[in-house]
Amino acid sequence: MENTFDNNATFNTLGIAPPILKALDDLGFELPTEVQSRAIPHILNKKDMVVMSKTGSGKTAVFGVSMLQLTDPDSEGPQGLILTPTRELAVQVDSDIRQMAKHLTHKTTAVYGQHSMNAELQALNRGATIVTGTPGRVYDHIQHGNLKTKHIRFLVLDEADRMLDMGFIDQVEKIIRTIPKDRVTLLFSATIPNEIKRICSRYMKEPETMEIESQTKTVDAIRQLYYRIERNEKRTQLNRLLMAERPESCMIFCNTRIAVDQVRSFLYRKGYACQSLHGDIPQAKRMKTIDQFKRGEFHILVATDVAARGIHIEDLSLVINYDVPVERDSYVHRIGRTGRAGHEGRAISIVSTDDIMSLYEIEEHIGAMIQESELPTEAFLAKHKLEIDEWKKSNEAKPGSEGRPARSKSGSGNRNRPKPFRERSSDTKNTRTNKSGTPDGQSRTRYNDTDGTPKSRIKEKSSHQQQNQSGGKSKKKYDNTGKPQRRYDDNTGRPYQRKGPNAANRQISGINGSGEAPQRRNQDVGKTQDASRQKRRDYANRQPNSSNAKRPYSASNNKAANTGAVQKQAVAGQTQKPAEKKGILRRMLDRVFGK
Repeated sequence: MENTFDNNATFNTLGIAPPILKALDDLGFELPTEVQSRAIPHILNKKDMVVMSKTGSGKTAVFGVSMLQLTDPDSEGPQGLILTPTRELAVQVDSDIRQMAKHLTHKTTAVYGQHSMNAELQALNRGATIVTGTPGRVYDHIQHGNLKTKHIRFLVLDEADRMLDMGFIDQVEKIIRTIPKDRVTLLFSATIPNEIKRICSRYMKEPETMEIESQTKTVDAIRQLYYRIERNEKRTQLNRLLMAERPESCMIFCNTRIAVDQVRSFLYRKGYACQSLHGDIPQAKRMKTIDQFKRGEFHILVATDVAARGIHIEDLSLVINYDVPVERDSYVHRIGRTGRAGHEGRAISIVSTDDIMSLYEIEEHIGAMIQESELPTEAFLAKHKLEIDEWKKSNEAKPGSEGRPARSKSGSGNRNRPKPFRERSSDTKNTRTNKSGTPDGQSRTRYNDTDGTPKSRIKEKSSHQQQNQSGGKSKKKYDNTGKPQRRYDDNTGRPYQRKGPNAANRQISGINGSGEAPQRRNQDVGKTQDASRQKRRDYANRQPNSSNAKRPYSASNNKAANTGAVQKQAVAGQTQKPAEKKGILRRMLDRVFGK
């Protein structure tokens, strides 16, 4: 397409409606960029277009202004659909279009993964004129019948090459097939691979191709440097480069999510307020992090390539490639975060021996040489120590601030944290403590609050105890320890027992029913034991006779036992003693308690 860019063009000469012009003026738009002045008139004429433009050239306003002017908010919708590769870019585009439509009655919404389906469904049911979303979530709403496509008249494929790289191209084609053919299709991409060309030829109607070559290319507007280091000292040199550069705002790009977390943790340990951004972080947290970075609450953001095209930061002063990107186009998108709107930016790449060949391929791709620079020396850092200390103080992580690393989802952040060491005194070391908190074998001493003397272990008497001493009605008496006093017999020394219904049972243990202990026999204990031993010997040495021989069992004996008529026969020639009538248990009780 012929270059018809007019340096004197204004938004008023592009045929834009007054409400949109007022919104652009409120947003600070003064003059249109090249892509805006060349593409907006053709889109207003309802022509399909393929725009090759670098990141940050202002292409969001190209399709945003055109769709707002050509859609009717009072008609049934949605009438416009915008597909983006990332969630962050979807939210960013929806926010920009909403600001452009603040003097209109258009309703917009964004749909993307890891977002509430119910909230998106409610927004769609309220009537959204323009819908922005990622291919996966948009296709889900179409399949469930939440997103009606029969009224769509504008389709925008933003960052088409990135959607191809991320594997969304199949879902994009499925979505295109559900949209009416009578539409305007706009495709924006930094590069046009063969697969993108195939989609253009299949689903677009004689599109006009527009390649934007800015007056200053991306590589020309950005000062690019690289430093050769050893792989095992990348983080150390990163810290030294930050102190040497002292950027107002900085984005550090890594190839993997693990590398992002490692770099972020390293920088936080060094005292920097920083945050991370990658796909494992919940969507709400990612959006909050982006918003805080834009507001300047922290100035260092570590991210993967998934955020390279989703963040528009004004006046980003420095981009650091901690890892050399695997894809050559990713390098352009990374450094495209800085040097926007004609401002000069800086891009630094940390290159190891394994990455040098990839860097040479990037130089061939961008058509420019990247200058190698020397690492900052100790003398340089010492010379600028005051400036470095002041910069580090303004970027230090404050306790409890958002720059502090977040805990894990599992909630086990304190599980491996060591307990604080508390030194114990020498007299309590290596001693176990009981439940009361005092070491075993030691008593806990209590002291008076007034004079500090040790408290007596004797419990204070209760009110009914004091009443007993003062002649009250209570009959209980208490000893000096505060326990109820018991009465003891003067002869036996045994406590008196109360007379009750079980007094007869207590007679077995030598206590009569009167509640008094019986008197013991006044005899020598040693003589009693000798007599018992002699009785056992006599019983063992007895001679069997007819009187004590075993007799066969008979029914008469059973009958006599049941009636209680069986009587023991006396041994011939001997007189039975009363003690021999008693059993073994009775004799033992007699020895203990007496007759």
